[in-house]
Amino acid sequence: MARCFRALFLAIALCAWVPAFGGAKWTQPTPEELKMTSDPEAPGAAAVYLYLEQTADDTRHERTYYARIKVLTEDGRAYGDVTMPFWKRQETIRSIEGRTIHTDGTVIPFTGKPWQKELVKSGGVRIMEKGFSLPDVQVGSILEYRYRTVYSDWWPPKWYLQQDVFVHEAHYHFMPGGGSNVFATRFLPQNAQINEKHGWDLHVTNIPPQVEEDDSPPLHSLGYRVLFYYLGPNLTSPGQYWASQGGGWSFSVDEFAAAAKLKSVVAQIVAPGDSDEQKVEKIYAAVMKLENTTFTREHTAQEDNARNVRESNAADVWTQQRGNRQQITLLFLGLVRAAGLTACAMQVTSRDENVFMPKEADWDQLDDLIAIVNVDGEEQFFDPGERYCEFGKLHWKHTWTGGVRQTAHSVELGATPFPAYQDTAVTRSADLAMDAEGQVRGSIRIEMTGNMALRWRQEALLTDEEQAKKEFGDELQAEMPAGTTVKMQGFTALQDYTHPLVATLAVSGTMGTKTGKRLFLPGTFFEAQAKPRFATATRVNPVYLPYTYVVRDDVKMKLPPNASAEIVPTNAEIPYAEHADFSANYRVAGNIYQCSRMELVSKVLYPTKDYPDLRDFFQKMNAQDQAQLVLKMAPATATASVGKKE
Repeated sequence: MARCFRALFLAIALCAWVPAFGGAKWTQPTPEELKMTSDPEAPGAAAVYLYLEQTADDTRHERTYYARIKVLTEDGRAYGDVTMPFWKRQETIRSIEGRTIHTDGTVIPFTGKPWQKELVKSGGVRIMEKGFSLPDVQVGSILEYRYRTVYSDWWPPKWYLQQDVFVHEAHYHFMPGGGSNVFATRFLPQNAQINEKHGWDLHVTNIPPQVEEDDSPPLHSLGYRVLFYYLGPNLTSPGQYWASQGGGWSFSVDEFAAAAKLKSVVAQIVAPGDSDEQKVEKIYAAVMKLENTTFTREHTAQEDNARNVRESNAADVWTQQRGNRQQITLLFLGLVRAAGLTACAMQVTSRDENVFMPKEADWDQLDDLIAIVNVDGEEQFFDPGERYCEFGKLHWKHTWTGGVRQTAHSVELGATPFPAYQDTAVTRSADLAMDAEGQVRGSIRIEMTGNMALRWRQEALLTDEEQAKKEFGDELQAEMPAGTTVKMQGFTALQDYTHPLVATLAVSGTMGTKTGKRLFLPGTFFEAQAKPRFATATRVNPVYLPYTYVVRDDVKMKLPPNASAEIVPTNAEIPYAEHADFSANYRVAGNIYQCSRMELVSKVLYPTKDYPDLRDFFQKMNAQDQAQLVLKMAPATATASVGKKE
């Protein structure tokens, strides 16, 4: 979590001008800047940064930020609202100043009072947000503001050079604290000018914006950036850093897990004749029943004192029958060890927020904990801290990522398994009937395993079951054929991760389009109005999917007695190398129409060069999903007379 919010802070925080805090005047805009109505370097942009500057001085524990922004469109006025996330116990924001300059040169200073609110309070971490709004922001205005933060201890900066709009010029400066080796990982444009004589000085110009695209990797792991870190005394490489930091972490893991204190507990859970697999499964089930405060709520110190709650080791967690995700994982680890199995902990990077970079010696990259157990001679990965995660599976954000793991005698860098498409399977069934007037009624059953099931189980925990049901129904409704309505009836096995999660819904309404004697119906039911994925012809970022999956659909519809199939969609097979597959089959037997559909994706990351092929696959699949079933409709009276005795 620490890494996530520190990245958030540095990505949002804008840059500052050091001389401004020494009493220097604001920057005088040029006539050209005042007259700007568009920017040839950024056609259609809502705004552009004319200048950004950030300084960090670890000798004084101080940073300054400065920004000049030109507003070009109505949407660009939003840049007049400035927000500054910060760590409550580590940072203080001071010296906020700002002004708005209109196109005629009129200057309106900011004289208001900044607001402040709490964003996150979890595990002793408090993330706050301070903000302010510049006055009378108009299209054509130049916005100028600066502020200063004071922080405790050394905190090397992370410079993310790309913003959400074009940057004309930026300057960064870092003065490290003394007594420790400073290193940096760099991803810089060719025009970058670096000077390392007096600290670190960086000057860049014409920085393109960071493009927001669906299904992209975490953006701050893609763009131009410089990431500083301290290795510590007597350390000269990232490898030494990980070994040094990992050693202390491993000791604390073993101390908290304390298998010796759990012998009596594990004896109540497993039986002497159990196999290794049975032992692990029983222990996993036992810890999964505990209250996971990461998904319910953290208890206050006053509440814990009133109940005499102690959570200094895994045995305490078991006694209290509750803990956060990390404590529950450590309890699982300790119990497995107490049962006589070899097990180790692994601290990983959650890939929904970050990409693990071994060369960046920063422990804050690692924000979650999983367990690795040797079961019958084979290592298996477990995620007991993720409430309702299925046995032997990982939450998708913990798959195909890296981190530091324990070994028999030390620690080492490691990786987690790639997510198999079979781990997340969805089966959607619809049983429908249409009458002579085109009215449709029926039922839907959706069975889910893996990450799809986990998503809705945890959503019900974080909100409540009724809210999860509503959101599930709303999402499905958006893809239903026009004119039909789905009504969520309920979930089955919502709190039982050992069985597939099942959602049942009722369907009613009208479906299809009538033209004369014909009725045009969607050949596919579940994807009738699904939005096409990867619709744009070009792509800037790689495609980065959360997880691989397989979806199977089976739709059966009883046709009205006055209908006969005139055109049935053609069966289709659409493969995409070894990365994805699609098939659809349609048939009419008597008055029963059936459609079976399979969509499979087995790869997570697609480089930009592969985007045309990926897009082609999804476009073909979407086109197939728009195929229509055409029915010829006889008059109801004529149909009724068929077979009637004379």
